[in-house]
Amino acid sequence: MATQKSKTIVKGAVKLFGIAAVLIGIQVMLDNRSPGSEMLLLAGLFVLFISHEAREDERSAWLKASSTQLALIIAYTVKLLSSYLYDAGAIGIELVAINHFLILVFALAIIIYNIRLYTA
Repeated sequence: MATQKSKTIVKGAVKLFGIAAVLIGIQVMLDNRSPGSEMLLLAGLFVLFISHEAREDERSAWLKASSTQLALIIAYTVKLLSSYLYDAGAIGIELVAINHFLILVFALAIIIYNIRLYTA
């Protein structure tokens, strides 16, 4: 029984670390525009994405996988659209850094997963 409780504590600590890393990473990325300043945000999103739910079953695993696929499709569409609009001169920014693309993918995957998990 003590092992189950310690696993629950570890899972909670991992999620708390992920949330803290995301919040601090957002602040660091906004304050510091140097290359690599987004790494804490990226790591926090990754930790949140791979952390397990309290009840992990086939449904939640399938939702996580399909949400990741959908997030990748949406993020790549946004990347293509932003590149086209940047080349046309309609917008002044282009999504070129792989880290920014991964941040978009993980953020979308977490959002889509949680919406699908808690509304269905």
